[in-house]
Parts: sequence; C-alpha cells; structure tokens
Amino acid sequence: MSHQVTVAVEGPGADRALAELLRIDGIHGEVQPADRREVTRSGDVLEAIGTIVGIVGGIAPVASSIVKWWKSKRANENDRFRVVIEDTKGNRISLDQATPEQISAILQTLQG
Repeated sequence: MSHQVTVAVEGPGADRALAELLRIDGIHGEVQPADRREVTRSGDVLEAIGTIVGIVGGIAPVASSIVKWWKSKRANENDRFRVVIEDTKGNRISLDQATPEQISAILQTLQG
C-alpha cells in the first residue's frame, strides 16, 4: 500500500507556494495535475494540490522546516494562503495553528 500525505494550498499564487513547500529539504513530493475546474483569477492559480510521498533525513527536521516556511509566508503581507495537510487516514491539520509535533504526527503516516 502506498502512503502519501496530501497538501492543499489555497490563495493567490497557490501553485508557486506549493512548489516552494515541496522543495523543502527532506521532502519528496509532487504536484497533482491541474483540474480543468481549477479556480483562477487574473491568471493566478488559487488552489493547488500536491502529495508528499517520502521524507529523507527524519520527520522532526522536516516538520520544523515546514513551520519555518509557513512563518515566512505569513510574514509577507502579500501572501495570504491557507495550507491544509491530510494523511491517508483522513486526519487534517491547518498550518495556521499547527505545531511541529502535530505536523510530525501527520508525516509519521508516511512510514507505515
């Protein structure tokens, strides 16, 4: 059985933000093909979906890097995103209030 964690990014420039998230050291992921019904405004993608299929180098450092990435996105007034991570069991967490420990718990499902 293949384990993966789904990542949904909503907001202007969601595709660029998702690409940044999936480039974090230790994450092996991919962007899902765009849906023909995908919502755009002024040519800007408002929702992007990707999957994390593997973690290299330990879950805790990757979770910390995700939190650091999220804080940097939130610090920029022009970046208004909503990011939700969901594991294969349907457990979801929004990065708005997520701790590294909560993100680690979601990423843990990749291992088994």
